[in-house]
Amino acid sequence: MELIFQETPIQYLKQIVNETVHLEQTADIVVSDSMPDIDRVVDAFGTAMIRTAQCSTSGIGVEGIVQAGVLFVGENGKVQPIAAQIPFSVRKDVSQQGTLQCKCTLRSVDARALNSRKLLVRVGISCELKVYAQAEHICYDIAEPAPNLQLKRMELPLNMPLAVGEKSFVLNEELELPADQPAVERLLKCVYRTQLAEQKVVGDKAVFKGALHLHVLYEDENERLVSSQWDVPFSQYAQLGQEQEEAELSTHLSLAGAEIETDMQNQSRRLLVSVNLMAHCTAFGQKKLTVIEDAFCTDAELTPEVTPCRMEGILDRQVLRENLTASSDTPAKSVVDACMYFEEMQLQRMDDKLHLELPVNCNVLYYDEQGLLQGKTLRSGVASQIALAENGGCRIVQIEGGEIFCAAGSSGLELRAPMALTVECSAEHSLNMLCGGEIGELAKDDGRRPSVILRRTDNEEELWQIAKTYRTSVQTIMEANELQEAQIAAGAMLLIPM
Repeated sequence: MELIFQETPIQYLKQIVNETVHLEQTADIVVSDSMPDIDRVVDAFGTAMIRTAQCSTSGIGVEGIVQAGVLFVGENGKVQPIAAQIPFSVRKDVSQQGTLQCKCTLRSVDARALNSRKLLVRVGISCELKVYAQAEHICYDIAEPAPNLQLKRMELPLNMPLAVGEKSFVLNEELELPADQPAVERLLKCVYRTQLAEQKVVGDKAVFKGALHLHVLYEDENERLVSSQWDVPFSQYAQLGQEQEEAELSTHLSLAGAEIETDMQNQSRRLLVSVNLMAHCTAFGQKKLTVIEDAFCTDAELTPEVTPCRMEGILDRQVLRENLTASSDTPAKSVVDACMYFEEMQLQRMDDKLHLELPVNCNVLYYDEQGLLQGKTLRSGVASQIALAENGGCRIVQIEGGEIFCAAGSSGLELRAPMALTVECSAEHSLNMLCGGEIGELAKDDGRRPSVILRRTDNEEELWQIAKTYRTSVQTIMEANELQEAQIAAGAMLLIPM
């Protein structure tokens, strides 16, 4: 006789691609005829921006640019800014079409003079690619099994992606200079960074709030260098397609374009900024999978049919807070500006812990003891560790650097900054679950089957295996011995009704 299980489908989003591609691009920049010859390069900066990102049956395609800039001191002793747009692209084959989520980050930027009229700029970019596709998992069970059919169930709660959404929006802002800062004579540098403050799921919407952080360096009418910063707040939502109850939200922000200019009609005390942003939102929720691990009949022979099951679930998200320190023994008079860039995270397993190390490059612009403008890259990093089982995986969801404190002195440069690393831990579960079987007759015994057995356990044993061996039920043994737990200690005496 065939044993037929009831099938219950569970809909979810399967992550078919989860990969980070690291790129390095270079560009030669020729100094225009209106600029003086290069004496020394003092700073390089930039922001990665996505132009197009698509996923189809032909593969994943991402196109973007690094909006880079270089500051050099000319032979006339004055600071000269020069800009460049460095293109990059990513291609990857995929097995099926899905929803693409892409985030590109500038990991490093540096520049050097090839000669007095040409610069070489090198940038490092990381492209995080995720593709979600609709998937279905079938759970097999029997709601009310016959008394002679014993089932070993396991409930597996998994935190899984349930819905995705995206939202593109534009921030147009007029930024007023603080009253104690001079007017802008010449804009030299601008870098952009996004920061999330709050995110949650409300019905069928992904709601998120945050700020766009702008870091600006400019020259005033007396050729002094001035640094200023603004946070432009935003509040947006993206449609998820369906309501999600008790779901958590994960949002990634990417820049798609940015423009900044000085408002000449307001005595150069205002900056006009326009930034295009793209938000990718993923709602995560818990699904309970019921898996039949094993089964037997008390009065028949059951030949089970087994199917493999592989499911990935998120274990947790946690924020690791560390303090970054960096130093240099180069004597300095004063610090003008500093920016941080985060390299690729290094992961190393140590027993039941995972060691994380994040290299950080800090580009510092300063005046030396002779009063000359100089630039230096301080290389440092932060390290932390988390407890994680051997089959677990870990990835960085978000890196946030706080305000940079940089001091100069005769002993050198000292830099400090708070860091917050949001990490996500996941695990893949590989199981064999029963999906059917054949029930046949038992071999006839000689009529000497006992009605009860008295048995001592030699080792710690699972009650299920004892019941299966003697073809009785777990409940019968527990009631006969007044047991509360299904795990039996070594040396226990059991009364086993047959």
